[in-house]
Amino acid sequence: MVTNGITYGASQLTSDGVSYTKDGKVITVKSALDDLITKSSKVDELKKQVSDYKKLTIYLADNVQVGDYVEYDAGEWSNSADKTVNEEQFGGYTQGQSKNKSVKCDSGSTSLQGWRVFKIDTSSKTVTIVHAGQPECYHNGNSATTSITKLNDRASSQYINGKYATSARSLKLEDVEDLKKSNLLLTGAYYWLATSGSQDLYLASVYADGETHTNGTATFGFRPVVVLKPNILTTGKVKDMFGNDAWQLVEMK
Repeated sequence: MVTNGITYGASQLTSDGVSYTKDGKVITVKSALDDLITKSSKVDELKKQVSDYKKLTIYLADNVQVGDYVEYDAGEWSNSADKTVNEEQFGGYTQGQSKNKSVKCDSGSTSLQGWRVFKIDTSSKTVTIVHAGQPECYHNGNSATTSITKLNDRASSQYINGKYATSARSLKLEDVEDLKKSNLLLTGAYYWLATSGSQDLYLASVYADGETHTNGTATFGFRPVVVLKPNILTTGKVKDMFGNDAWQLVEMK
């Protein structure tokens, strides 16, 4: 075969036998093809890495809706405490029991377990969650002011999972309208709100029918609210420990 005045034998017309000069270097077609294939495989690997990363950069706040369950874990009780009739005391749980579980107090009962989305701030990518039921009971005393402090302190000390959450508090009367709108108010049980009534003796509460009242000494449930860290990620829904379809949480690195 004659090409541009150069004669090639059939055995020479291979990727190994044909070469060209670039930047003063002689490069065979084979080496050029090998280099291209190597670069192509690296591009494919890079695309896969980018795809895998995108799967992990789905912000929870951009995907959940109010009322959705999330797979948040507040841990287990380190001790046991009977459902108390002593003023300003918590109880109704046993050592090793999950704090995500609900317990029965004096009035009503609930089958709701786990944690649900209460509020979403898409600008800061922050999600606030509330216990679906009541993880413990509280017996109100003679001072609503003292009980409010105890309820909020209890939330902060017992329900913050430092991997995912920044703060916690008790539900309060100002939350009731938002709870109604999102169908999160009713649990089937009576529970306290960290708000005083007309007198410091009385503490606000929600009854099983959704009506709000103020009560003196009684043993009702307690529903903590937890604020998750900004930019928490998710890989989608999984089954939580109670069988709820819940959004899985991934900590932002």
